[in-house]
Amino acid sequence: MMKTPTCANCQKQWSWKMTWKKTFTFKKAIPCPFCGEKQYITKNARQKLCLLPVIFPLINVPFLSFGVDNIYLGMMYVVCILGLAIGMPYFYELSNENEPLW
Repeated sequence: MMKTPTCANCQKQWSWKMTWKKTFTFKKAIPCPFCGEKQYITKNARQKLCLLPVIFPLINVPFLSFGVDNIYLGMMYVVCILGLAIGMPYFYELSNENEPLW
């Protein structure tokens, strides 16, 4: 079963709602809602999150290969975007240190 992230400092698990709200913060450091300590998304989690947008071009291949209507392609995009928005908090892992991406 997928779990939401846990603070690396106080070991308390963040709720899906807390994590989802923090997803739209464009700061590197995310303060823990429990202990206030700065938390960073791990290198591994950032690499996984960077690969998620690759899904969209791959959706086109079967739809365009079989001549499926664009309306169905549009509906599939909406489903994928909603799925990513709902599932993204489960990809987060937290660390006390900011690791370089590569």
